[in-house]
Amino acid sequence: MKAKKAFEIQFNWIFVLIAGAAILIFFTSIIIKQKSITQSSTNIEVLKQIESIISGASASTDTIVPLDMPDFEIKISCNKVSIGSSASQYQNLILFSPSLIKGSRVITQTLAFSEPYKSSNLLFVTSTRVKYVLIGGDLMKEINKTLPAESGKEAYALYEPSKILNANNYNVKLVFFNTNFPSSVPSSFEKMPDSDVSAIKITGNAEKGEIGEIEFYEKKKEQFSLAGKSAYIGKSSLIAAIYAGTIGLYECGMKNALSRHSLVAQVHKGKTEQLEKDAKRAECKNIYTNSIKIIDSLGKTSSKIAESQKIAINDISSLSADAKSLAIQNKELQKFSCPLIY
Repeated sequence: MKAKKAFEIQFNWIFVLIAGAAILIFFTSIIIKQKSITQSSTNIEVLKQIESIISGASASTDTIVPLDMPDFEIKISCNKVSIGSSASQYQNLILFSPSLIKGSRVITQTLAFSEPYKSSNLLFVTSTRVKYVLIGGDLMKEINKTLPAESGKEAYALYEPSKILNANNYNVKLVFFNTNFPSSVPSSFEKMPDSDVSAIKITGNAEKGEIGEIEFYEKKKEQFSLAGKSAYIGKSSLIAAIYAGTIGLYECGMKNALSRHSLVAQVHKGKTEQLEKDAKRAECKNIYTNSIKIIDSLGKTSSKIAESQKIAINDISSLSADAKSLAIQNKELQKFSCPLIY
């Protein structure tokens, strides 16, 4: 009898333990699921904020806006922005930023892309925890004045690696303007992960319509390794290369910008054809006739670059030549008091 009673008590304890464990597992799973739902909901809200920034960029030119945001890791890839498992896909995203944005303080900047007419705004996004080291002469000084004061930037006339210190930034980018490029990484950044350190070398100037070449470098242990070459046209395009985390992100954004540039060219072509048709004075009519050919060439070149695998300096040179020619024609129209093309 006693053995039976002892067995019943032992069985009851086992039952209590099993039931307790089941209840604990049940409520734990609910908490984890609820946390996951809350996290996903927060991610979506942050993505909506980013979508608002992207939408607002099309309406605001030459703006710098610091923003306080939840401290999430925002991943940027070609035409895609993601946070955790939540993502927003875009068809033609004109955005230049590091591949990873971390921190609660984000800086956005917009600059117009005008070659020679404005076709879009280039949107730049970065974190105050990203360090930009600018090295060079007059061109560096010009670009340094354009970059936000709130950004983590440092400027040096000469490259002296011993002066460049590690301030615990999660990402560092060195930018060399018309100066010799070093083969080795500054010693203060040698222990950082390779993906967190990059560099570019810019050769050219930044005047409107001017062009130049860009070499993109990645960190490979203690050395810099060439990742690829590209090109820029004008100041805003050059600055885009500084913000872009990789050559892939730079060319993706610029191809999207040039695709839109081509579409706007078609609008200007149609407008100019109508102006030519309506022109009463020979001076105006002749300028419109010349401009139609230039706009057509400009649009085709923009489309060619947008559809190509790489942005080549030769194609950028052709685009620059067309842009300068159209700008001259537009000034001629102004001189003769004819309606302007743009």
